[in-house]
This record gives sequence, C-alpha cells and structure tokens, in this order.
Amino acid sequence: VTYSSLIHGFCKAGLVEQGLKVFNEMLLEGGKSKPDLVTYNILFSGLCNSNDISQAIDLLNCMLDQGCDPDTYTCDIFLRALRDKVDPAQDGKEFLDEFILRLGKRKRWVAASSILQFMLQKLLPPKACTWEIVLKQCCKQKVVVAAIEDCWKDLFH
Repeated sequence: VTYSSLIHGFCKAGLVEQGLKVFNEMLLEGGKSKPDLVTYNILFSGLCNSNDISQAIDLLNCMLDQGCDPDTYTCDIFLRALRDKVDPAQDGKEFLDEFILRLGKRKRWVAASSILQFMLQKLLPPKACTWEIVLKQCCKQKVVVAAIEDCWKDLFH
C-alpha cells in the first residue's frame, strides 16, 4: 500500500520516472511488496498520460510476466490514450485483439474472455481469428454455451 501510494503521488505530480523507480524497487524486493492490479493501473495511467505509450506497453508485458491480469479499467486507460495521445488517433481494436491472443498463449483464458467482453461492450468487434481461439478454448473447457450466452447478453444489454 505504501509503495502504491508513493507511485500514485509521483504520477499525479507528473513525476512518472520517480514512480517507475519506486515500482522497480517493489519488483526487486520480491514477495514482500509485490505490485498488484491497482499499482499497475496507477503506473499505466501515469505513463499513458505522459504520452509514453511504448513504455506503457512494456509495463503491460511486465504485468503479464508477473502473473497479474489486466482488467477493463486497464483497457479503458489504454483506449483513452490511443484516442487522445496518439496521432493519428486509433480505436485500439488491433491492440486488444493482439492482447487477447497474448493472454491466450499464456493460458490466461479468464482474462482473455474478459477483454473480449470489454471489446464487445465498446463495439470493437474482434477479428475472426481471435474469436476462433477463444471459442476453441471454451469448447475444450466445455463452457461454450455459457460463453456464447454471456457474449450475446453483454452485446445486447
């Protein structure tokens, strides 16, 4: 909590590099002070707000490597950055498609399906290959009917 508060303060003051230093200290300490989703989102938001999209993507990869799955707030931060900070503006569809595939390669299917639902809610239809991979995994886990019902429910409600 202390590290996250420090990182939040630095990022809010525009001192994202200082926030990154504190974050790296957390990683070096290992099990004592492991960054959680809130910590990653604070730093991710700070990087995106300071127009450092490439470093934000690096942080996202670090997040996955550390076993921390992104949530819809993480995706929202990134979509806002792509829309507001990148020239020309992008809708983020390609990034989210690739992100789902990366999560799938890491066997993180719950997070992948969460991002897929997020895309549907934002009216960003995934590529056919993304659908195929997620649905194949659902079929393997025998949850295809529930997955399809969830997708349709989220899409039309």
